[in-house]
Amino acid sequence: MDGTPNPAGTRRVGPNGSSTPDPADEIARLSAENARLRGQLGPAAEHRAAARWRAFFAALLITIGVILAPVSVVAYWTKGYINDTDRFVASLAPLADDPAVQAYLVDEIVTVVNDSIDIDGITKDLFAGLSNLDLPPAAKDALTLLEQPAVQGVQGLIRSAATNIVASDAFAQLWEQALRTSQTQVIAALEGDTTSALVISDTGDIGIQLGPIIAEVKKELVDRGFSLAQNIPEVNRTIVVAQSDSLVQARTGYQLLNVLGFVLPLVSLGLIVLGVLVAKRRSRTMIWAGLTLALSMALLAAGIAVGRILFVSAVSPTYLPSNVAQALYDAVVPFINATALSVGLVGFTVAVVAYLAGPFRGGAIVRRGTIGTAARIRATAADAGITTGGFGDFLYHYRRLAHVLIGLAAAAVAIFWRPLTPPVIIWTAVLALVAVLLVELLQRPPVSPGARPASGTPPGGGPAPQEPSAGPAGDTRNQPTLPLPLGDPDDLPGQTGPTEPLEPIRTTGRPD
Repeated sequence: MDGTPNPAGTRRVGPNGSSTPDPADEIARLSAENARLRGQLGPAAEHRAAARWRAFFAALLITIGVILAPVSVVAYWTKGYINDTDRFVASLAPLADDPAVQAYLVDEIVTVVNDSIDIDGITKDLFAGLSNLDLPPAAKDALTLLEQPAVQGVQGLIRSAATNIVASDAFAQLWEQALRTSQTQVIAALEGDTTSALVISDTGDIGIQLGPIIAEVKKELVDRGFSLAQNIPEVNRTIVVAQSDSLVQARTGYQLLNVLGFVLPLVSLGLIVLGVLVAKRRSRTMIWAGLTLALSMALLAAGIAVGRILFVSAVSPTYLPSNVAQALYDAVVPFINATALSVGLVGFTVAVVAYLAGPFRGGAIVRRGTIGTAARIRATAADAGITTGGFGDFLYHYRRLAHVLIGLAAAAVAIFWRPLTPPVIIWTAVLALVAVLLVELLQRPPVSPGARPASGTPPGGGPAPQEPSAGPAGDTRNQPTLPLPLGDPDDLPGQTGPTEPLEPIRTTGRPD
């Protein structure tokens, strides 16, 4: 009041006798608080930047892995299907019983025989020689009328013999043996060997050797008394069944995919797993990784369906009838379709398991019901003197390993079981679920001292304590509000798995 300066750290006295903080002190205090808050925000900003980079790299790794997944399936098919003789023969052998394929082969066989034997010329020479004999005019006129039916009869005989050969069991065996023998020729053709029976030329023509089939038809005709069939020479003719400039490139592609057929699936799977491990929110990341993997397999299956249309339009009718082209394509693609289905099923299953095991409301409800039911059953059995003893302790200790083994077994069925049919898929899922439930039921979790029994009776045997009433329905004025945890549920410390039930939060004024 006398105009002298106020020393630092003192308080001024107001007009009504109250003291007020010194402005200099207040400024210093606010500056210190500001500096303290800035110091706290620095690590938080760095943490957010690191989290963004982790999310970016996780998304990048999973995206590359999912994009490589269809290529990996095609490479695996190329290596495992074409190089596997038994699988190759098993897929193409049924074509010998396909009516469209049989009709096509009969037409080709008749054409080859007619090209080798001039049926019309031989018949004309025969009837010309008969006409030069000293025959009555009526007989000569009759020979003239019989000449064309004789040609047609010989043609019918050839077609009948070819049809009987193609429709016989012997031909089916011959077809299978030819496939088994020519499987090496297929590999040789894709590797660029031009001396094999199945050849891919430099212009993109692909053909099949008819020699063995013609030899069988020749034998059949001779056995039927058609001695002229002995004049059929050994045929070295190749039927061109397709032509495409891309077939030349297919040889290079085959050699590359054959090398990558083993590496690419491992790379694709490794990138997806690494992306999940890098991610901070792993539960959500596993869900999206599984769903995108399943989607990529669905797109691969759609591409195979479109490829059928493109293949048929490319080879029909120039090289093959459309029904034969369809039968050939349908005989080749089931293995790659089954592989795409199995990988997509594994991806979808991973997404479902990640949801049920993660910190999500639906998964928590399922876990709570499953864990609670198993706990009540174990408690009832224990009251009756039935426990799993040391095995239960062991199973509880290695429960996560047991879940992993169950998942790997189900995945192995989906990947390696052929043919993969809907009943196989359903039974695999049911048995895996039963196995998980058995692990939950047979394990023996440790009981903490003073833990409340499942029946709700306190350890002393008295009546259970009553929780404070929550008041009328809808009245929350007297109920305390529980603070929500900061951050994402995936980041909560002490997060438990599906076999570790969470202790209920008990607060005054809020029932369980």
